Amino acid sequence: MSTVCSDNETATAGCCADCGQVVLRRTPLSDEQSKTVRAVCIRCLVFAYQRRQFESGCCG
Repeated sequence: MSTVCSDNETATAGCCADCGQVVLRRTPLSDEQSKTVRAVCIRCLVFAYQRRQFESGCCG
């Protein structure tokens, strides 16, 4: 499960950790399974929430 890191308010410009696009704002996203924090763009943040919500697939 992934969660947004609320303790780290500093979102900076740079490359998204997921898609690699250069963006103006990245949000720290904590992946609890791999115990890592990645800076992702808003698009990848939305996709991460979708993957969490439909973890078992769209039919399951």
